[in-house]
Amino acid sequence: MARFSRDMKRLVFLLALAAVVATFVYALTREQTLASPLVGHPAPAWSIPLYAADSTLSLQELRGRPVVMNFWASWCLSCRDEARVLESGWRRYGPGVAFVGVAVADEAAPARAFIERYGKTYHLGPDLDGSMALDYGLFGVPETFFISPDGRILSKHVGPLTDAELERRIAELKAGVVGGAGGDPSGMERLPGGVGLPDRLVPATDPEGGS
Repeated sequence: MARFSRDMKRLVFLLALAAVVATFVYALTREQTLASPLVGHPAPAWSIPLYAADSTLSLQELRGRPVVMNFWASWCLSCRDEARVLESGWRRYGPGVAFVGVAVADEAAPARAFIERYGKTYHLGPDLDGSMALDYGLFGVPETFFISPDGRILSKHVGPLTDAELERRIAELKAGVVGGAGGDPSGMERLPGGVGLPDRLVPATDPEGGS
């Protein structure tokens, strides 16, 4: 009986220790994922080709307007859930607020199919060489950055946006509030294989879920 009691105590201790370690690892990962040294500082410059037109778009061209910049991929399940929120937000707040969608580690065909499937009509283009993913310190997709009219990053959101969260973030953006970083990393899909090297990342998949 005494041995059984000791074994039970040892088991309880090990389970408690495992829970503490798991909580610590999750908290550490969450903090690293949410944190961004870019918040409050000028957004890295960029220029992307647009899927819908034979032209490019740069951050400089959007100067003077608040910008919602979302990183996504056609193979990202959470991005599918978020697509309606962003398109609805664009129709509600644009063109006074610019919306930009940047496809990361994706191929043209599935990315275009994703855009058509979800009826996305705002500015959309690819991060061809992965330089934007590196410059903005992406951990995965979706991630969204809120950029002030003068080009500063005021806040960052990881994981899929909800209507309420997007509304709150845009209100802060218009007011010039530095909102910091937030969101739920559990709703974000990591970029496996290394950011910035599309040919080494997870292969693009069909928007319907096939390969």
